[in-house]
Amino acid sequence: MDAWFTPGRFAALLAILILIFFPDVILGTRTFVFRDYGLYGYPVAFYHRESFWRGEVPLWNPLSACGIPFLAEWSTLVLYPFSFLYLLSPLSWSLGVFCLAHLILAGLGMYFLAHRWTASRLAASVAGLAFAFNGFSLNSLIWPHYTASLGWMPWVLLTAEHAWQQGGRFVIAAAVVGTLQMLAGPPEVILTTWLLAGALWIGQCVFGKLPPWTLLKRFLFLVLTISGLSAAQLFPFFEFLLHSQRDAGYSTSGWSMAPTGWANLLVPLFYCSKTTAGPYMPYGQALTSSYYLGIGVLALAFFAVGRLREWKIWLLGAIAALGLILALGDAGYLYGFFRRVLPQIGFMRYPVKFVMLTTFAVPLLAACGVRKLLCETGEDSSRSWRFFTALWVTMLGLIFLIVWFAFYYPAGEEGWAATARNGLERAGLLSLIVGVVYRLSRTGNLRKQGVFGFILLVVIWLDVATHTAPQNPTVARTVYEPGLQPLQDLKPKPKLGESRAMVSFSARFRFHFTMLSDPFNTYLGVRLGQFSDLNLLDGLPNVDGFYSLYVKEEYETRSMLYFSTNTLPQNYFDKEFMARGIPYISTNYVTSLADFLGVSQITAPGKLFDWEARPTYMPLLTAGQRPVFLDAAGSLRALLDPAFNPRQVVYLPTDSKPFITLTNQPLVRILSPKFSAHRVAFETEADQPSMVVAAQTFYPCWTGYVDGQPTRLWRANHAFQALQVPAGQHQVQLVYRDRNFLAGVTISWITLFGCLAGLVRQRSRNENLAKVQRVPVVCSG
Repeated sequence: MDAWFTPGRFAALLAILILIFFPDVILGTRTFVFRDYGLYGYPVAFYHRESFWRGEVPLWNPLSACGIPFLAEWSTLVLYPFSFLYLLSPLSWSLGVFCLAHLILAGLGMYFLAHRWTASRLAASVAGLAFAFNGFSLNSLIWPHYTASLGWMPWVLLTAEHAWQQGGRFVIAAAVVGTLQMLAGPPEVILTTWLLAGALWIGQCVFGKLPPWTLLKRFLFLVLTISGLSAAQLFPFFEFLLHSQRDAGYSTSGWSMAPTGWANLLVPLFYCSKTTAGPYMPYGQALTSSYYLGIGVLALAFFAVGRLREWKIWLLGAIAALGLILALGDAGYLYGFFRRVLPQIGFMRYPVKFVMLTTFAVPLLAACGVRKLLCETGEDSSRSWRFFTALWVTMLGLIFLIVWFAFYYPAGEEGWAATARNGLERAGLLSLIVGVVYRLSRTGNLRKQGVFGFILLVVIWLDVATHTAPQNPTVARTVYEPGLQPLQDLKPKPKLGESRAMVSFSARFRFHFTMLSDPFNTYLGVRLGQFSDLNLLDGLPNVDGFYSLYVKEEYETRSMLYFSTNTLPQNYFDKEFMARGIPYISTNYVTSLADFLGVSQITAPGKLFDWEARPTYMPLLTAGQRPVFLDAAGSLRALLDPAFNPRQVVYLPTDSKPFITLTNQPLVRILSPKFSAHRVAFETEADQPSMVVAAQTFYPCWTGYVDGQPTRLWRANHAFQALQVPAGQHQVQLVYRDRNFLAGVTISWITLFGCLAGLVRQRSRNENLAKVQRVPVVCSG
C-alpha cells in the first residue's frame, strides 16, 4: 500500500486540500486580515520590504514606540532567507502564500518524521495531514513568524535524530535546518522544539544502542553549530531582552486554557463565543481561536498510548499530557510549580501556548496507532480492535456528556443548538473514521486499500475543516493599499523627525473591543485610527506600537502618558459601553509629556477615526534645557508633575552630573536637521556649552558624534536621548551601530565557512575510502 502514499503524492494532496481551503488567497483575489495578521504581521513585513528596497538592513524602526529595535525583535523575519518570497513579490499576495507554503512544509516534515518512526507511508500521511491541519496550526496563520517556525519544527527533530545517530554530514544538515527555524523565531516555538529534541536525545541515550558519550558529543556540536550560524539574530535579541520590559516576573496565568478546555478537544465549540467577524473564540483566552486536533486523530493517539509498549510512545504521551496540563496555567498547578522552580518561564506570556507540545506529539501518536491497527494479524489484531472499539464508545459517551453539560450549564450568549450540532458532527465523523480504518484493516485488495486510505485522509481533513467557522477571514487585497488619503491630508501631518501621532487611550481600548461583521471595513477603521502597527503602512510616526518586546524605560514612560494627576471624570463609565461590558476610559493624558514627544495629532475626544491637531507640540530635537539630576524613579515621577516644562528642563541620571558642565539655559540653535532610520544629523550654534535633547528612545546601540568625535549619550527624561555640545558651531550626529549584530554576523560567517570546510573534508575522506575499497588484494601463493 506504500506505493499509493509516496511523498510526491502526499505533497500534491496537501497542496490540493490547502487550495480548496484557501483558493482566494492562493489565486490572489483576496488576502488574510484577521487579528494579528493585519495588525502586526503584514505591517512589519511591509516595513521590512520598504527597508529592503531602500538598501537598508532594518535594525531600528523610528516610526513606532518613539523608536524601537526591529531586527532584534526576533519575530520580524529580517534574516530568514525565505522572506525573499514576499520581498520580491507583491506583498498583499505573497505574504499569505508564504504562510500557506509553510503549512505544506510542516505537513511534509511530519510525514518524513512519522515514516522514519513507523515505516508506513499511510501512517505518515495521517501524521503530516494532522500537523498541517489542526486548530492551532490554522490559527497560527495570523503570525507569519509562528507559521514559518512551526513549518520547520518536524524537520529539526528529523535531522537532529539523524545527526546524533549518524554524525558526519548529517550534523551539518541538521544545523542548517535548525538555523532556518532559529532565524524565523519566535523563542517559544524554538524552545518547544529543542525541549522535544532534548527529550528524544535522552531517550536515545537510555534505550539506544550507541554509546551515550558519542550521542552527547554529536548533540552538543549540533547545538553549538546552530548557535554560531544564528548568532547574527541571537546576539541582538539577547541585548534587546536585557533592556526590555520583560523579566522573570513578567508573565501571569492570563490567557490560560479554561478549566473546561480539554472538552474542546472533543466538542470544539463547547463554551465558545462567536465574534462578529465570524470565528469562534474559547472563553478565558483570546490567543488561539482553536486547538482542536481532530477527533479521529485523537482517538488513534489514545489507542497508541493504550496499546503500544515503546519508549517513544510513552515519551510522546507524556509530552502531550504535559502540554495540556501546562496550558491550564495556575489551574493546572504544574505551571505555577515550574515558574517557582524555573523563573525564566516568566519571560513567556500566555500558558495556552503550551498546547504546541500536544499539537506536535498527537499526530505522531496517531501515526503509530494507524501502523498498529493495520499491521497486526490474528489474536493481536482482535485484541487491538476490541480496545479501539471500547475507546470509540467511550469517546462517543464523552461527547454526549459534554453536550448535556452545555445544555444544563450554559455559558455566554451562544445557543446550545450550535454546541449540540457541533458535537453530533464530531461523533459522526469519529464513527466514519473508525469504520474506514476497520475496512482498511480487513481488505487485502491493494486498489481498495489505496482508495480507503485516501478516504481516511479526506475525512480527517474534513473534520478539521468543519470543526468551527473559518478561522482566517479574508478580504480584498486593496485593504492594504498604502497612503490612505484622510491620513495624508492631516495638518500638520506627522513626519519622520518632525512629529508623531498619538492614539488616545480611550480609542485604543475601544479598538480592542470593536469588531464589525465586515472585516474589510473593520480594518479600514483601525487604519484610520492608526491602531497597533498600522502607522507603518502609511509611514506615519506614532507614539505607540504593538510588539512583544519594548525598551523598558520607554515602555514605562509611554504607560504613564495616558494618565494624569487629575481625578477621573464622572463619565468614566459610559452607559453605552457599560451595557456591552466595556468601560469608557478617560481621555486625560499628560500634556507636557505629549508636547515633548512631538505629538502633533491625537485622536479627537469621543472619536475613533477623527484626529485633532495639537499646536503645542515640540520638535523632536530641542536644545538649551537646564539639566536636573534625578535617579530613575525620581525622573519617572517628575514627568507626571504638572510643573514639568520640557522646553526649559531636562531630567538626567545622577551619574551624569560629573560630566555635565553647564548650569543654566544657554542660547542655542539647531540647524538643518536630517532624519533617517539609523542616523540623525544636524548642526548646532551655541554661545556656551549646552544640552541637545532628542525625543527618541535611548538604547545602547545609539552613539553621539560631535565633529566626528564620539560623545556620550545620556538617558534624558527617563527614556530618551541627550548629549552635551560645546560652544560654537558644530556638526552633530546620532548614529545607530549594533555591535552585537556585527559580531553575530562575523561569527555566523565563520561558522558557515567551517561547515563548508567540514563538508569538503568529509567528501574527500569518503572518496579516499572508496578508492581503498576498490584496490585489488594480491595474495602470494
